[in-house]
Amino acid sequence: MKQNRQDSRRHPRVTVDVQANVRTNDGRKLPARTRDLSRSGICLITTAALPAGEILKVDLILVFGQNSTSESLPLRARVVWCTPIAKAYQIGAAFDFLVGKEASFLEMFLKYLDGTILPMGAEMETMENERVSEEDSRHPILPTDKDDPFRD
Repeated sequence: MKQNRQDSRRHPRVTVDVQANVRTNDGRKLPARTRDLSRSGICLITTAALPAGEILKVDLILVFGQNSTSESLPLRARVVWCTPIAKAYQIGAAFDFLVGKEASFLEMFLKYLDGTILPMGAEMETMENERVSEEDSRHPILPTDKDDPFRD
């Protein structure tokens, strides 16, 4: 039975389109976009072909609005493969060297993407919605009820 490529991966991939800046060994800086990301690797779309084995510094940047971005998430990766697509290149790279802060930042970013970690402030909104739901179940509103500000 032929094994699906997705099934042979060490970690599940998250499809994500994030701005990235790539720095090569020879100092070139390339703009890129992510295609997917996992604990063990990344797929990037960039403007230049890169040879297998090259070590890259990849900075992921979240764009929140026209003039608002996150701090960059710096990751080191090794190019595993490169294929041309349209007028760009798709790069598959492995995270062979992540330790300490890099590894924990990547883990936190992936948890943010999968919803395990909520953005700051979202916890309060969730708690408020739960509180309102509890109150509604204790005092259901009936069609005959009037809007009474003194009702318990």
